[in-house]
Amino acid sequence: MRGGRLRLRVRTHNKQSRCVPLSLIDVDRRRKRVAEEISFAFRDGVWIAERMAARAGHDLGLPVDQWLSGLAVGAVEAFPEPPDDRPRAFLSWVTAELDRSTAPAVEAWIIGEPPGPDVDDWFGPALRRPPSEMAERRWLVPSIGSVRELCSYLRHDPSELAWYADTKSLERSVNSEDLRHYTYYWLPKKRGSARLVEAPKQNLKYVQRRLLREIIDQIPPHEAAHGFRRGRSIQTYAAPHTAREVVLRFDLRDFFLTVPAGRVFGIFYSAGYPDEVAHALTGLTTNAVPAEVRRERPSPRPTSDARLRSPHLPQGAPTSPALANLAAFALDVRLSALARRFDAQYTRYADDLAISGGGELVDGLQRFLPLVKEIVRDEGFIVNEAKTSRRSKHQRQVLTGMVVNQHLNLHRRDYDRLRAVLHDALVNGPAAANRSGHPQFRSHLEGKISFVQATNPQRARKLWAAFDKIDWITS
Repeated sequence: MRGGRLRLRVRTHNKQSRCVPLSLIDVDRRRKRVAEEISFAFRDGVWIAERMAARAGHDLGLPVDQWLSGLAVGAVEAFPEPPDDRPRAFLSWVTAELDRSTAPAVEAWIIGEPPGPDVDDWFGPALRRPPSEMAERRWLVPSIGSVRELCSYLRHDPSELAWYADTKSLERSVNSEDLRHYTYYWLPKKRGSARLVEAPKQNLKYVQRRLLREIIDQIPPHEAAHGFRRGRSIQTYAAPHTAREVVLRFDLRDFFLTVPAGRVFGIFYSAGYPDEVAHALTGLTTNAVPAEVRRERPSPRPTSDARLRSPHLPQGAPTSPALANLAAFALDVRLSALARRFDAQYTRYADDLAISGGGELVDGLQRFLPLVKEIVRDEGFIVNEAKTSRRSKHQRQVLTGMVVNQHLNLHRRDYDRLRAVLHDALVNGPAAANRSGHPQFRSHLEGKISFVQATNPQRARKLWAAFDKIDWITS
């Protein structure tokens, strides 16, 4: 250090080194940026020290040394539960640990030469920008540089925005239904379990729909994602897997629950929004379930209950499907690359994963299957082993109700069920046939038949003929 300034040696694009003056203010700024990067990496996945250290090392472009591994272990000890609902507190803890550290490796990260092609690539544009400024936008999202601007954009005053974003974490603790932003109810599932629906109330739902339309939908998911996307469907999800030697299907358990607030924050932050705006948008699109509601679960499951009490994507919010797609982007990238190595195809429809291929995949299944599960775990999701299936071309290969052995076709069971509903409506009237209480029963049936039309026109003609005989006027 000379005259109160440090000198940082960085590598330029022509691979020659040069010395750049680095002030003490710059050192402090870089130390904060490193703390932010470590904090994001630790929270962006499973809360296991070894995986956390690996993510941080990967994001910083550095080897996982003893200090970084020890920091991850200390984080798990200091925060037994993932601090998705306390990102600022966790960042303060990481910053304090950096400040206390005397490890030479840590100082090398701050003032030494980063082991990447360029210091700009190492920190990236998101880390270089001041925390209160909008970064360069990669997608056509609206520019919102502060919480004040977000209030203006959503036409809410600051107190209203803080209320809807639940900045004080009141949702998980209040017992009064009037003070909650969500309505909760449990839906029974097969095998005795239950799924919690977290339906946002009208005002919050309006805000979420606007965020979905004007921000979230402007961020493209991976090409392998076919659920909750315009121009994509169950048919486009299943079509790449027709006439294949083997079809593999995997199901992700608790898909929305396994997307924590930290990962949602990363989506908005990557879109260019500054820290405070990304936090507010995360609060508007995630939720933590009250203890009273969790206790009402018909069949408690400790792992799911832990996720329910931490901010996560609520099943029932209009923003959750699209955000879940974006949160699974890295999963889609890695599984697509793995499939290509085995000359296979990969697609995903929400929490349903499909991989199919020929002889190379068949011969490599013993290596391939563990790799898929390892990638899923590493990206913070959970494989539902009970719904994992492997079907050869000599068996019925079914994906989301579509048979794909030779060409796309609706499963015979589903076709027979639809035909039976139409017959019931013809004989007993639509009201009696509408056993599920669908509010738009006629449109619902028209959609079902149109779905069959897209894959089997011959079957659809028979269904339309039955549909046209139903008396919709006097019912």
